[in-house]
Amino acid sequence: MGQTVAFYRYYVTAVTGYALVTVVLVTVFLLHDGIGALKTKTSRDERSKLKTTVPVKPNIILLLADDMGWGDLCSYGHPTQECGEIDKMAAEGMRFTQWYSADSLCSPSRAALLTGRLPVRVGVWGGSRLFLPTSTGGLPRDETTIAELLKEAGYATGMVGKWHLGINEFLPGDGRHLPHHHGFDFVGTNLPFTNHWACDESKIHMESPDPMLCFKYWNATLVQQPFKHDNLTASFLQDSVAFMHNNKDTPFFLYLSFAHMHTDMFSAPRFRETSRRGRYGDGLRELDWAVGEVLKTLVSLQIQHRTLVIFLSDHGGHLEICTEGGSNGILKGGKASTWDGGLRVPGIAWWPGVVAPGQVSQHLVSSMDVFQTAAELAGVTPPKDRIYDGKSLVPILLEKTPAVPTSKSPPSPRTLFHYCSNRLMAVRYGEYKAHFYSMELPGMDYTQFCPSGVPIADYYTSFDCYGPEITQHEPPLLFNINIDPGELYPLPAEDYKDVLIKILLEKLKHEISMEPGKAQCEEGSEMVQPCCKPPFCTCNYEPQREDG
Repeated sequence: MGQTVAFYRYYVTAVTGYALVTVVLVTVFLLHDGIGALKTKTSRDERSKLKTTVPVKPNIILLLADDMGWGDLCSYGHPTQECGEIDKMAAEGMRFTQWYSADSLCSPSRAALLTGRLPVRVGVWGGSRLFLPTSTGGLPRDETTIAELLKEAGYATGMVGKWHLGINEFLPGDGRHLPHHHGFDFVGTNLPFTNHWACDESKIHMESPDPMLCFKYWNATLVQQPFKHDNLTASFLQDSVAFMHNNKDTPFFLYLSFAHMHTDMFSAPRFRETSRRGRYGDGLRELDWAVGEVLKTLVSLQIQHRTLVIFLSDHGGHLEICTEGGSNGILKGGKASTWDGGLRVPGIAWWPGVVAPGQVSQHLVSSMDVFQTAAELAGVTPPKDRIYDGKSLVPILLEKTPAVPTSKSPPSPRTLFHYCSNRLMAVRYGEYKAHFYSMELPGMDYTQFCPSGVPIADYYTSFDCYGPEITQHEPPLLFNINIDPGELYPLPAEDYKDVLIKILLEKLKHEISMEPGKAQCEEGSEMVQPCCKPPFCTCNYEPQREDG
């Protein structure tokens, strides 16, 4: 710790020219004030007001899109994507403009979402940065998920869709990392890995799907390898609707994690060639339909007034695959990077009678906040033996903010830490963002990899957190995100000494308190590869379903 503080004394002085003694005194004061203390509950007075408006132990539904960019939806400004059920959901609830994922890849972002803790604390880092079918690691059992937390409060818990937090540990079918080991009583149709480029059935990118990367489970049983896309979303929806019907009279938590919009692009036959936007738009329309059916089910069961529904994406769009990779709007960068295009996502909260309709929130929030929000609404206290990185969204959800602001709102007093694996890349501090390291951006000339906009390979411009595509910045690259959301115009360090000191002190406090979990993404073995009929690994045990 002494060496770390000494380094920061030198670093802050060198960058800013400020008096050393001032920085040291402020540092000592802040450290003495307490590391890692987070105010995640509303005040007692606020809670007394909430009792008259918020149902006790409301249902909570978490709808997660995969690889959807911040600019993909009509309500987030896409010029050709058809407006639909998700946009109607936003109009009837609260749309967030500054919702950030905890990571720019699937596995770490989902680990943080379900635990309320940074992926590096949880241990979902290292190696490939995510879990593969041959990975032996997974979400650690000693981490508490939202499902496990809510079970303590008497909730029924269900999970459907993409998991991507580990599969097997020792044998091909041991399923030691699957959802039922993490608090989910009901686990329906699920993809323990992901929808993958290699699952393409269209023959646009390959002749046939690779069964080693494309498999579907029911609970912990492998039922289809490779899986078929035509009824995939319908299967997710059917299982979700059944869960809601079966638990309509008791509090429940449903985690519905879609395969859309991850490559490869797909949609059921009824949605094909229905969007002006092409294949990506077709897939988004199918996703949109499924979201609408979930909300309609709540209304038909007359439980919408005691159900909070949150829709968001796990991280930003994959720009390098062009028309199949989504849009991050005006934001720089995309999936796998710590530019805002990789981290800022669409986020919508819907709760008739509780969350006022037509609201647009500019609060700086994180996907890790869902954990603390669920805890407060359910009236349970998370384990106190660990640091949490999220805050409850309940006070924000109860605000009444007009879609068109009548006055300038103050910057959100929030600090977010953006990692690539276990390397701290950037810090968001209120309206400012400082990059200590940054990743190379995709080039503007896509003709080599995307003739006519169609990708010929599934690739990333930069992926390795310690590779040659990483640039270190001393002093850090500083942007005002409120004024410059595209991170185009770096601010001169000499003119922002006060801001840099505050950011460096926040970074110092954070790093002193950080204890990385054991890296789970590093180890693997071919022995744990899911395979239904060795050595061919092809099967279909699932009955035919309608596509909805």
